[in-house]
Amino acid sequence: MNYKERNSNFELLRIIAMLLIVFHHSIFHGVLAYSVTMWQGTPVSDQVWVTTFVGELIAMFGKVAVAVFVMISGYFLVNSSSSWKKSLRKIFSLVIQVYFYSMVIYLVGAHFGWINPKDLNTIRQSFLPFFYNTYWFATEYLLLYLVYPYLNALIHSISREQHRNLILIVSVFSTVVPTIFIHFTNYNSYGNLVMFVLYYIIGGYIRLYTIEDEKKKGLLLTIGSILLMVGVIFWHDYMGRITHNQQYYGNSFAYAEQNSLFVLLVALGTMMFFKHISLGHNKIINTIAATTFGVYLIHDNPIMEQVIWLKWLKMPALLTPNIGHLLIAVGIICPAIFIICSLIDFIRIKLFNWIVSISNRIKKIN
Repeated sequence: MNYKERNSNFELLRIIAMLLIVFHHSIFHGVLAYSVTMWQGTPVSDQVWVTTFVGELIAMFGKVAVAVFVMISGYFLVNSSSSWKKSLRKIFSLVIQVYFYSMVIYLVGAHFGWINPKDLNTIRQSFLPFFYNTYWFATEYLLLYLVYPYLNALIHSISREQHRNLILIVSVFSTVVPTIFIHFTNYNSYGNLVMFVLYYIIGGYIRLYTIEDEKKKGLLLTIGSILLMVGVIFWHDYMGRITHNQQYYGNSFAYAEQNSLFVLLVALGTMMFFKHISLGHNKIINTIAATTFGVYLIHDNPIMEQVIWLKWLKMPALLTPNIGHLLIAVGIICPAIFIICSLIDFIRIKLFNWIVSISNRIKKIN
């Protein structure tokens, strides 16, 4: 993905968001992988209900981070040229990066015996990643790239009031209603795209218009929404503990999912706050931020998520009454995974830039 030189406030936010996604996956695909909270699997016992709650607190910012990523895209793309040439260049860059990691990880996994290279489902996911849900975020982001020029045309053709009302209308049906009635929507690919469009037009609104006391209001909105989300999740887990009704655990994390109003408000408040942080242009921050999509493609590949969280780290073993053990382990493991994956993608970026440079030289010679 192409990152121009720009002020580093949102680039820092991009790094924080991806780190939060790694934390989310450590719980979602690791610690609670077999728990009723995530997968409707093994019931949560009385001995680990507090650990389950703490794990959910660690994981609950994952979808907030997704919302933030797309809002940042809306912030920077809303005023960009809507030419098909530029859009296709973005799409091509994204597709190449996704296929590169999908196929390389398949080959590495086959070499080290992590997978059965002849398994049809593994082959499909590795060689057709956009069609077999290998990377759901990348697929939805690709669809967003296809429609963002038209979103820009819409945004610039309506007034500020109409823009605000559009956000409110989509938010009510996409987040408010599902938050009140948690089984209202069947969350699928089209629902993801609607949410991405909502995030995009919110990011565009934040770029185009300034709200009075925006930084202060953003901070208060973020803190208040986080406290509400924590309270709702705790209530469900506590009720599951005292009533022994596992459905409470099953419903608790719905309030930290993509369709949650709390998730939307935390992401919105965070964007409003970071908009007014002045960091100037920091080369180190921007360089790391350029690797964040690669961090996602490496660690959340279906092969790697099994290998990292279950085979190597055995994260479900952390679901014990020892909360301190969980916090220390996750606190060390997740930043380490981010750093390793970031370094890998930094090397990939250098390799791709070298290939492009060689290609350009050859064209000049010819």
